[in-house]
Amino acid sequence: MEYHEGLKFKDRDENVLKAVDDPVKLIQNKPDNIYSILIVEDEAITALDLKGNLEKSGYHITDIVDNAEDAIKSAKENPPYLVLLDINLKGEKSGISIAEEINLLSIPIVYLTAQTDDATSNEAIETAPYAYVTKPFNKRDLEYTIALAINKSLNNMGQIYKVEDKVKEKNVEMKIEKINVLVIFGGSLILIIAGLLSRNVTWLEWVLFIPSAIMVFLAVASMFKQDPVKEWDVNPFVTLLVPAHNEEFTIRECVDSLANIDYTLNGEKNYELIVINDGSEDNTGEVLNQLKEEHDCLNVVTRVPPRSGKGKGFVLNDGLEISKGSIIAVFDADARVEPDFLNIIIPYLNDDNVQGVQSRIKMYNKDENFLTRMQHVELAGFGNIVRAKDILGKAGFLGGNGQLVKKEAIVNSEGWDGFAITEDLNLSVKLMINGYAIRYCGDTWVYQEAVPTWRQLFRQRSRWAIGNFETLFIYSSKIINSPMPVFRMFGVLEHVAFYGLNMLVFFGFIVFIVNIVAWLGFGHSVFIRMDAPLIVGVISAFGFFPGAFITLSRDRVSLPRTLLDVVGYWVYCFHLIPLFFMTFWQMLTRKERTWAKTVHTGDEEDSDAECIEENIDVGKIEVEK
Repeated sequence: MEYHEGLKFKDRDENVLKAVDDPVKLIQNKPDNIYSILIVEDEAITALDLKGNLEKSGYHITDIVDNAEDAIKSAKENPPYLVLLDINLKGEKSGISIAEEINLLSIPIVYLTAQTDDATSNEAIETAPYAYVTKPFNKRDLEYTIALAINKSLNNMGQIYKVEDKVKEKNVEMKIEKINVLVIFGGSLILIIAGLLSRNVTWLEWVLFIPSAIMVFLAVASMFKQDPVKEWDVNPFVTLLVPAHNEEFTIRECVDSLANIDYTLNGEKNYELIVINDGSEDNTGEVLNQLKEEHDCLNVVTRVPPRSGKGKGFVLNDGLEISKGSIIAVFDADARVEPDFLNIIIPYLNDDNVQGVQSRIKMYNKDENFLTRMQHVELAGFGNIVRAKDILGKAGFLGGNGQLVKKEAIVNSEGWDGFAITEDLNLSVKLMINGYAIRYCGDTWVYQEAVPTWRQLFRQRSRWAIGNFETLFIYSSKIINSPMPVFRMFGVLEHVAFYGLNMLVFFGFIVFIVNIVAWLGFGHSVFIRMDAPLIVGVISAFGFFPGAFITLSRDRVSLPRTLLDVVGYWVYCFHLIPLFFMTFWQMLTRKERTWAKTVHTGDEEDSDAECIEENIDVGKIEVEK
């Protein structure tokens, strides 16, 4: 949407942007001539009567016109604050026909109307006017309606300013990100060139030893017991939010699963289920309409253009606004849970210092192919690491699917950031910066669909990697200066910096290959020296193995299967190397933020993902029950 330069709302008294209970008071307390009105009316006597009454009330009338062409011309040349627009005008064009053009100038419209038929009324409603005034006019009703329209417009303008400021902030952040990407890439490249020239990369062993030693440390820590949880005296009411965009293949199983959770109070369901259908173009809407007939707890929110398709964070914030629960649970549209899910995980939030909890994630299609199996192992390993961080300092992380957060904490953290690539990680960090703790629950889990192709995997993981880098570059100083405990701070920084060393990992792999070739070809000759103690090299190369073994042992996997999965996962992790370069290239070249959603195909064939622009606009939300 474009906003006309001539309005210059920001130059006006900021006090007018504050909403008041009585809109008439807003008008009475206004600075002189701040609210100008254009009257578009083809009955001269009516127009003059309007002008006289409004001027007595303190309004400034910019012009009186009686046809569509003059109305557009006047609105552009001398933009008013409000247009009083008669539906029936002289000439070929009606008032309704020019409403869209006036809306593009960001000028509120109040229709002047006598009795009209249903077709005309429906056509007028489609243009989203701010209000209606029925002829003949009652002075008090007229004044109140106009004041109400102005108040509503001011609130919308306040939202627009907020978004404009947010966009500026994000543009600055994007520049910071590009600079940091170049610093990391350039710094790594300098170290690599220096190592090649000196033919000595002992420093590389020590650098790679740090994350590997951390992984060993976390693997050991994960073997200890987590802090116990306690039941609530009265279980809190929970809102389940499910964003859905083109999810026709999985949404039925998801809703059926969530709607059959056994979490009650006094014999009634103690939760509500809200599915936000974000501009789906497939049969998601039809499936949801059928499901509403089957599940009383289901509410469907339909986001339509121009509001839809702006990003998952914006979708969740819309759901948050109409939620009734004191705890918000977020699920992806492919989620499936056991009936006792909430009864097991809710006690983790029965602590004033704990504001969020993440459940374990499993893949229900893990046996489809090698890639889906490795994602299952990967998410199990992630869960084990988060378990260790929970034990060390309640520094868990929200993983998008199966996350529960107290509503008050989300509101205090200004909701989900719709501009963030990974809104779950962004919220996690904001919560902990605010001094809150996040726990991990491995006693229950959410099943989701692993992506079955490398193309989809790289698309998904590049989004995750960009989200990590965004958080690292923008929030590092805030994390360090926050009141969070040392172990929690360490856990947060380690998590968001995960992808930063992948270029050096790639170089280490190349050095290893070169030295193997040199040894095979020239006996004991080493082409590039690595003189660190042997234990440092061993831990650097194989530090992730203990964690993988511990993770798989929790699932009671057989020893042969465990060995096969660990070796397979080691091979699978080499995808992080090309992912690093792909991520850096995308961050350097992207011009606007996008949400690349993961496509959920169910049992159907693979299809391409949609790229959704993360901009914001004032639009329309329909809530269905």
